[in-house]
Amino acid sequence: MENNLPSSNAGQSLGIIALIFGIIGVLAAFIPCFGFIAVIFGVLAIVFGAIALNQAKKENASTSLPKAGLYLGIATTVFVIIWVAIFVGSVGSMALEHKDEIKRALDSVKIEKIETDDSLNVKVQVDSTTIETTVK
Repeated sequence: MENNLPSSNAGQSLGIIALIFGIIGVLAAFIPCFGFIAVIFGVLAIVFGAIALNQAKKENASTSLPKAGLYLGIATTVFVIIWVAIFVGSVGSMALEHKDEIKRALDSVKIEKIETDDSLNVKVQVDSTTIETTVK
């Protein structure tokens, strides 16, 4: 009778790390404005999961943890990419919908006068408002 049990623990520690990064990434992906952090965790989960899966396959070890971390990392990354695409599409759609209003607003701003002096003080007059600043 043959023994088909895994013969080593190769890749298991990296598989656990990938799983943890994948879980954190999935949780962060559902929190608004945390997409960048979620992508970082997702990519780390993919990298560690791929390395752990490679190690586990070489040593005939269990591939459950590395696969789970890898799949969660991929899911996190895809989810964030979809959310970014939806956000960019929404903002672009809104800008196109209101392009005439935006153009009128930009056209209504007229810079009347810009003054500078030797100490790098800048005075800009827009309509009836004067803005003063120092360039550093």
